[in-house]
Amino acid sequence: MSTSYSNTWEGVIKAASDAGAKYPELVAAQWALESAWGESTSGKNNFFGIKGKGTERKTHEVVDGKTVTITAGFIDFEDLGDCINYLVTRWYKDFKGYKGVNNAPSGDEAARQLVAQGYATDPEYAEKLISLMRDQKGKGTGSKRVKAAKAATPVLFQLEALEDTWLKKEPVQASELGEDQKVAVAKGKAYGVCAYEEVPRDAHARVELAGGAGTWFVFEPHWKGGQGTGATKEPGSVDWDDFNCLLTPHLTVGEVLQWDRRRTPGPNSAARSWLLKTAAEYEKVRVAWGSALGVTSFYRPEPINGQVGGAPGSKHTTGEAFDVYPVGRTLESFYQWIRVRWTGGLGDGRLKGFIHLDTRGGGGFVPGAGVRPSAEWLY
Repeated sequence: MSTSYSNTWEGVIKAASDAGAKYPELVAAQWALESAWGESTSGKNNFFGIKGKGTERKTHEVVDGKTVTITAGFIDFEDLGDCINYLVTRWYKDFKGYKGVNNAPSGDEAARQLVAQGYATDPEYAEKLISLMRDQKGKGTGSKRVKAAKAATPVLFQLEALEDTWLKKEPVQASELGEDQKVAVAKGKAYGVCAYEEVPRDAHARVELAGGAGTWFVFEPHWKGGQGTGATKEPGSVDWDDFNCLLTPHLTVGEVLQWDRRRTPGPNSAARSWLLKTAAEYEKVRVAWGSALGVTSFYRPEPINGQVGGAPGSKHTTGEAFDVYPVGRTLESFYQWIRVRWTGGLGDGRLKGFIHLDTRGGGGFVPGAGVRPSAEWLY
């Protein structure tokens, strides 16, 4: 395809329509999910994780209900339009005796047919695509997610420095970075955050600051922020599209999803039930501890878990785990306190700045002391 298309929601829809997709918005949803809104590719200009001869890299797939790591080849494409044309030709149109998803009566059904025909192994893949399409429908433009429009992205929350700290270009100790790779931040300095991405098994996060202040890594225990102001909702009325909605009195949807709409569980997803149960355990810990707990990771479904470097089969993928740190108090004191009050899995990430807690085996918080985790390990 000779036409040049922008790496945006609208650009993908135009390319998909030109290529002959009956539901170009579904192609755009695949692009958003598979490439983190055009930020990540599996092969050269491969925004859809299309496998074949080309770039080799590790990836994650769901096999027999378990997430496994494999090494696969991903096709390299000339440009975005070339990639979309390949996808539409082989999956949307009839191709070599196979019926394409253009034959589906609706975009939602086409998403389900993609899974039925083996495009993805994630059992929630179709619901994630449907959720993305519904989220964009009626907005009139997808440019809110376009790189060129990032300066106008709404602020998700405010971060305030709890102590003198740094903005860093890499998620490492500031002492390991050159002066051109870090910026000193005084205690009390606050920034608006308009994009957020966790660093698994670490207490760092990658944040895009408002007002054109750039993209940096922050060590979360040195900061406070991210707490929403929404009203508490009953479990059946949780608005999973509202980052400020409170699942519990001290935990927001934004914290659970890490302000990433790709993680929104579908309406029929079992993850919603698990997340509510895990959120209830978080709340027990928070109330008994008596002061704020920062969340570095909570729900991390595939393929996002693999894309950000999460461990295959992590309890985060099912909504049964959370990684936290105490705000304004020492991590050591929290670790010594929780390890005799938690019966699920406990990951000791003190050297990384967080503690991992999961509800494996029906485990959770036990008031008082005298219990031990069912599994314990070091990061």
